[in-house]
Amino acid sequence: MLVLGHLFCTKILSADDELVTYDTHIASILKSKCGTCHGDGKQESGLSITSYAGLMKGSGSGQIVQAGRSGSSRLVEVIGSTEESDRMPPEGDRLSESQISLVKKWIDTGLRESAGSTVAQMRTMGFQPVANPLSDAPGAVPMNLPAVEPLKTHRGYPRVSLAASSRAPVLAASNYRAIELFDPVGGKPLGVLPFPEGEPLALEFSRSGRLLMAAGGKPVQSGSVVLFDVASGKRLASVAEETDAIMAADVSPDERFVAIGCTSRLVKIYSTQDGSLVTTIDKHTDWVTAVAYSPDGRYLVTGDRIGNIYLWDGESGGALLSFSAHKKSVRSLAWRSDSRMVASCGEDGLIVWWDVKDGWPVVQKTNAHAGGVLDGCFGPKGEYASCGRDSVVRVWSSEGGELKQFSIDGQSNLLGIGTESQLSAGVKPLLLRVSISSDGTALIAGDSLGRLYRWVLEK
Repeated sequence: MLVLGHLFCTKILSADDELVTYDTHIASILKSKCGTCHGDGKQESGLSITSYAGLMKGSGSGQIVQAGRSGSSRLVEVIGSTEESDRMPPEGDRLSESQISLVKKWIDTGLRESAGSTVAQMRTMGFQPVANPLSDAPGAVPMNLPAVEPLKTHRGYPRVSLAASSRAPVLAASNYRAIELFDPVGGKPLGVLPFPEGEPLALEFSRSGRLLMAAGGKPVQSGSVVLFDVASGKRLASVAEETDAIMAADVSPDERFVAIGCTSRLVKIYSTQDGSLVTTIDKHTDWVTAVAYSPDGRYLVTGDRIGNIYLWDGESGGALLSFSAHKKSVRSLAWRSDSRMVASCGEDGLIVWWDVKDGWPVVQKTNAHAGGVLDGCFGPKGEYASCGRDSVVRVWSSEGGELKQFSIDGQSNLLGIGTESQLSAGVKPLLLRVSISSDGTALIAGDSLGRLYRWVLEK
């Protein structure tokens, strides 16, 4: 037994320098550790790991491995869980760290069955950018999406991300491992997109209106970006493989690139066509909390947790300007539709409209929201909406003057799914995100209890 154990360990250690396959490396690990419950005789949850085909088929709940994405694979989640009740196998010796690393490497390098096998399909799924995303064609509207029910949680999942298409009456709102779609003007639910990667922390529609970008993941475990076809709900591409959830991301106007902000302090730009890492920007000195491409694609602007904001060339990633005003975390960066102005807001309560030609702060609103500003967005006519820790939404004119103010008191303006959550006595939820419909007639905000609110704006 000691000799066999030594030989087995030698195989694991030497695998770093060779091709990892199911037949040579993975089958023996899974059969010895998991074969009792998922073998030829007994197959709990409908899962068999004694053959490559069985492992690829998955369990009764779906696939347990995703090529190129160990961080999003259920198999890695259970064999590496830090929770005793969740970790597999439930009894006996667990997988060692070196064995778990080998399983991850097998998944990330393409789930090969044998040395002669081809790599399983990874990351991208035949995605191609549209030829002219800035045409006058209307954006896509979801049609007959597959029925999906969001997972039930003990309390409402906070609306940590919210986005409205600039080309069509479509609103996307985060839920737990799902994205809900609505008509922001009429309030009609349009469908649900599953996001098994974890929490969708950043949502953005492409300038063409045909794509929805969702970024997020599982904190301190994994992060990725998925591109959905808005009309059909189909997943078109999946890029990035981070070791932490992605908090900020955007898709370029020509749909060729996705830029992400990382807790590693890096900004990374990925190709949407092959998933390759195109550029890494190493300038921020804290978590990158906001990322946004200008509507014309000329610029990329990024902000971080200690108030730094940088303007980059949208194509090369070269440094252009730095904007200095915020003293605390930058919570949002939003572009005016003409790409000449970008607005920033932060936890210091400040909103700034910046002229990107020279970085001049054209308008500054100090203490715009008591306690801090949590989000902001531009509307089609240059108006700007913001929300903050005071549980108030404000609408500002194109010149920076305050036009309207809305509160969340009352129930008449609640929108869509998840509105059954009730306010606790004396507790007012935070308004986390705000958005304006494509025609400028509806203002939508999401709160920390998972509720959505809608107010009517004048045409």
